[in-house]
Amino acid sequence: MTTSCDLKITYLPKGFILEEVLKNPKNLIVWLYENQGAQRFGSDNRFFVVLASKNKLEESWKLKRDFSFIFTEIDKYFNSASITKKDEIIFSFNKKTYTTISKILIISK
Repeated sequence: MTTSCDLKITYLPKGFILEEVLKNPKNLIVWLYENQGAQRFGSDNRFFVVLASKNKLEESWKLKRDFSFIFTEIDKYFNSASITKKDEIIFSFNKKTYTTISKILIISK
């Protein structure tokens, strides 16, 4: 099955703890959908790439510079990833409920 998706590259939002997100990434996916701006709202299928510096989360933006590392991690992910029923996400936005397909890759260094 082929599914198109919107690519979003972002950082771990304040208030989230990396170890907890790694254990249950679905909570972060729902949060990202529910906290998007109204002007940019979309319920499209999404592939989130979240960059997180293990030692200093506030310096996660520096990971964007390491193209080789990021693309290696993305390649490894796509070599083993598949879409399953577990990728279904249900979220609310402006008092409406949406269902979509979403995957997340957390890249940390």
